[in-house]
Amino acid sequence: MSEQEIVFDDFIDAASNSFGAAQKGIGLPEGMQSAMMISEAELTIKTGMRMNKGRLALEPVSSASSVKGGVQPDALSTVTIRYVAARSEGAVSNTPQKTRDEVLREVSSRKDLTRLQDILGTLDMNADYVKELDLWTVKVTDDRSRVVRVLNIEDKKK
Repeated sequence: MSEQEIVFDDFIDAASNSFGAAQKGIGLPEGMQSAMMISEAELTIKTGMRMNKGRLALEPVSSASSVKGGVQPDALSTVTIRYVAARSEGAVSNTPQKTRDEVLREVSSRKDLTRLQDILGTLDMNADYVKELDLWTVKVTDDRSRVVRVLNIEDKKK
């Protein structure tokens, strides 16, 4: 195994630990939990791959090393790690504080949407509650079903 190679499982563990450390190191607003900060992150690397003692080993490939011919893997590939925060099993499920009608009333009274309605005519608004994020997502379309706005509204009573 070359100096640059790492066993695939060790690489995945290291990447997961790095995402977790980054999330904790962001600094949190008062009252917010660290698990709420990074909802999604992605790491993509170009890599050479080979089997080493029955385990898959990765070697990062830079454009400089490939030009010099310094990488001689059995295969070249791209590895993408997608980190998605998930609610723990024991977490309490969120029920919305606002009703769908309250959210739609709030959105329809926005100045930008009243102006768009003056220009485009009747707008259709659909609101869905995303309990994992404690948000309402509102999709606004014109009479030709073109999306003119997508809004995320916090589920907090004023």
